[in-house]
Amino acid sequence: MDNIPQAQKKYVLTDIMKKRKHQSSLNEERARQIKERIQKKKQKTKDFVHPEKFVDKYRKQQTAYSYFKRKERKQNLETVDAKSIPINKTLLVVRIRGVKDISNRQQKILKELRLNKVNTAVFVKTTVDIWKKLKLVENYITYGLPTRQIINDLIVKRGHIMKDKEIIALKSNEIIEEYMSEKDIICVEDIVNTIANASENFDFVTKFLVPLKLNHPEGQLKSGKIKKPLTKQGEWGYREERINSLVENMI
Repeated sequence: MDNIPQAQKKYVLTDIMKKRKHQSSLNEERARQIKERIQKKKQKTKDFVHPEKFVDKYRKQQTAYSYFKRKERKQNLETVDAKSIPINKTLLVVRIRGVKDISNRQQKILKELRLNKVNTAVFVKTTVDIWKKLKLVENYITYGLPTRQIINDLIVKRGHIMKDKEIIALKSNEIIEEYMSEKDIICVEDIVNTIANASENFDFVTKFLVPLKLNHPEGQLKSGKIKKPLTKQGEWGYREERINSLVENMI
């Protein structure tokens, strides 16, 4: 090597460096291709759904639809006695189950009630039509008669209003006066009175209020019980005044 001219030495070293650089690029490209193949294989395995899952999902949806149709037929055959339901009273309705296996008709009713998510709650004024709707979706909700104290706690701690597509927390009476003074509602007490008494401005107030977001109650609404009615030691259905003890643990 010592006898090789300096210029030739330089050429040989440059050639070796080029080969090494080229080989390094090839190795990196191979490693990248191998990594891509592994990722594609994993994604393909992940995206694959066994046919049994589709069949199981279809069966559950059919079961939910059949339940809804039975309830609907029963309502059509029965005449609702207005004396047996709390007409013109305030009901607190809480969503306790998700959309899995729900029928399209039930999902539509829940959307009308603005109960799109689990552990959200709304106030409704009881009419025969509202009562019928609640009965059609009651295996996804629980509802009852709230006390004034529970209504107050919900408004103070969880109350938000919607104005111009913006959600605003009811942190002060100034906010209430700004948005509701046209109906002579200027403070939290006015909102509580309107809801508790189901007065003439009930619809105005409840439309302004965003559905109340609640916490999951510790030790209650367990997955095994929310699929059963209250009459069978479950969770869904009409609780009357017992709704207050449940919601108290969710605020």
